[in-house]
Amino acid sequence: MSTYAAPARGKYRIAEDFKLNTMDIVVAVLLGVIEAAIEIVGALGFLERTVWATGAVGFAIYAFYNGTTWILFYSGVYLRKRIMVLFLAAGVTALVRWFAGDPDGPVLLFYGLFPAVFGAAVIVLMRWRGGRTLFALSVAATAAANQWATFIGQGGFQLADGATWALISIAIGGVGGLIWGVISWYLGRGLEKAGVPSVDVPPAIADEAAPAA
Repeated sequence: MSTYAAPARGKYRIAEDFKLNTMDIVVAVLLGVIEAAIEIVGALGFLERTVWATGAVGFAIYAFYNGTTWILFYSGVYLRKRIMVLFLAAGVTALVRWFAGDPDGPVLLFYGLFPAVFGAAVIVLMRWRGGRTLFALSVAATAAANQWATFIGQGGFQLADGATWALISIAIGGVGGLIWGVISWYLGRGLEKAGVPSVDVPPAIADEAAPAA
């Protein structure tokens, strides 16, 4: 199985995770546009509001599936092994949806970039150790923060019938994210096998890391 190992010694170079080369940009932009097209064709903005209108149950349902919107982004992170790919892909999706007339407008950038910070933090703290576990935890943190961001963007917890159900829905988002994170890992591997340009070792640990068996 092709994967990577964290360095046995030496420093994790966080600055490398926030750089992009030409291929990183190509992959991130392409995945961001594809995700935006899926969300626009699927009328995601309309569906979200329909689900939210049902109150606590609707937000719990939304919490579970909101992590699916991060699968393509994290598959890009798997392919290119750089955190910045996540921010670029999420930003591209938000911009495309905004200019396509999504009712959330520029707030979509907040919905995309705010949750990404939490997933990125997991990767930084784990220093790319963990494989599928790393991606499961990263997307779990992102999906939970995505749900939190929704309440911030919508003005509070009242749409979920109060703080208790809102917090429960955030927790549900995290649980769903565990599943979607593993799926994003497998999707990344599938795209890699299909010929999408990929990187074996994260540049942030490339000097000390060696391919794992």
